[in-house]
Amino acid sequence: MLVMDRRLIEIFHAVMQHRSATEAARALGISQPAVSTALKRLEADVGFALFRRESRHIVPTPEAHLLHNEAIRALAGFAELEDAAAGISAGKRGVLTIASPGPGIVWLPGVVSRFQRERPSTTIRLLTRSSENVRSLVSARAFDFGVAEPPFDRTNVVLRRYRMSLDCVIPATHALADRKVVTPDLLERHDLIITSQSRSTYAAVSRAFEASGTPFHPAIECEFFAVALNLVIDGAGVCLVDALSASETLRRTSGASALVVRPFAPAIHYEVGVLKPTIGELSVLAEQFLKLLDDHVAPYLIRS
Repeated sequence: MLVMDRRLIEIFHAVMQHRSATEAARALGISQPAVSTALKRLEADVGFALFRRESRHIVPTPEAHLLHNEAIRALAGFAELEDAAAGISAGKRGVLTIASPGPGIVWLPGVVSRFQRERPSTTIRLLTRSSENVRSLVSARAFDFGVAEPPFDRTNVVLRRYRMSLDCVIPATHALADRKVVTPDLLERHDLIITSQSRSTYAAVSRAFEASGTPFHPAIECEFFAVALNLVIDGAGVCLVDALSASETLRRTSGASALVVRPFAPAIHYEVGVLKPTIGELSVLAEQFLKLLDDHVAPYLIRS
C-alpha cells in the first residue's frame, strides 16, 4: 500500500501553483534543489512522471494534473483535521452530553447558550432525567457528566457540590408579595406548590412546618422545580425552589406574570452534585463547561 508523504504533496502543490520550482521554493522558504529532490521522490513513489522540461520551464504531465486534483482535496482534508484537533484541544469543538433533573430545565439553558455562542463548532445534548437515573447511568458513560440530587454512594464520582437556599416564589399581586420573609405559618392559608415526596426538599419543608406547628398540606406536588415555577406563573399558588431557579425565572418573566422572590425561614438547603463516569477523565470541552457553570452558580451558593 502506497503511503504518501504530506510534505512531498505540499511541495508538489506549490510547484503546480507557481509552475516553477524556483518560485515554489521561494514561497515555501526552502532551496530550489530541495524542491527538485522532493519531486523526484514523489515521482518514484507514485510511479509516473509529473513534469517534463520544455526550454527553461517545467510542464505538468496529464497525470500530474489528475494527481494535483486529488492533492488539493487531501491537503484541504489535512487542514480540516488540524483545525479539528486544535479546536478539540482548546475546548472549542466536539460533542458534549449533559444529563440533569430540574436544573437542566431552569438554569442550565443559560449556561448552554453562552457556551454555544462562544464555541459555535460544538454540539451540546442536554438531557432531562431524574436524579435517580443520572446517578445510575453516569457510570455507564451515557453522558459526559450529570447533575443530580443526593444521595450519592461510593460508586458515584462527585466532582463538586452546589448548595443553595430554598426561596419562595410569589406572584407580584399575591397577598404574600409584601412580606420580607415567608414562614410556614404565613403559607398555611395559601396554595403551596412543592416538589414531590421523592425529592429531598419535600421532607425538609415538611419538618419545618411541623416544627412551627403549622399543618402541611401542599395544594400541588410536581416532579421538577420548573413545573412548580410555571404553575406559579399561571396563578396556581406559590412555590419553594432553589435560589438560582427562582432568579432565572424572575429574569425571564415580566408584565402580568411578574413574580417576586422572598427568603423562606427556617432556612432549607437544596443540594445537587456534578457526577462524572467512574472510568476516564473529563474532556477539555466538559472541563470548560464546568468552569462556566461554576461561575454561573457561584453568586447563589451557601458558603460554609
